[in-house]
Amino acid sequence: MPDTVSIPSAVAEAFTDAWCDTVITSDIAASLGCTEVDTLADLLRALNADQSADEWIAAHAQDDEPDNRHFQGIVPADAALATDGMRWSPVPDDTRGAR
Repeated sequence: MPDTVSIPSAVAEAFTDAWCDTVITSDIAASLGCTEVDTLADLLRALNADQSADEWIAAHAQDDEPDNRHFQGIVPADAALATDGMRWSPVPDDTRGAR
């Protein structure tokens, strides 16, 4: 696949008109996986719809769990977590307390 593609301006405008709607964002974002919402946000940013891309990520993140990529809440004190780059992942039970 080439590094860039050409999208007719009418198609790009119709896409952003359809997907840059706060009702759709709030209805759908939580049901998407992290990879799906990241891909949609990347496409929206490529079409200069940065604010809508951020809104999709924020709406999606509201329902993410501590081990999901977009989680923005407070990690419960009893959760054992290990960092893996920008992602959180639970520490396996057999490593808890081991040093």
